Amino acid sequence: MDRTTHVQYLVSARDLSGSVNLGRDTAEAALKKARELIQEGYLDVRICTPRGLLLSPEEFDQLVG
Repeated sequence: MDRTTHVQYLVSARDLSGSVNLGRDTAEAALKKARELIQEGYLDVRICTPRGLLLSPEEFDQLVG
């Protein structure tokens, strides 16, 4: 049985203990998680879109449309 999941958006960030990569199915969910990570003090928070576009926090508004 193939239980592979296909994530649409990847949220990545790092802190003093290492890095995290979290998948989200929608742009809204990715934005929410990215903003939570920023509030928690994570650095280098990025969102990778399904097309491979890597967005920094200053570019997150490109996902809202």
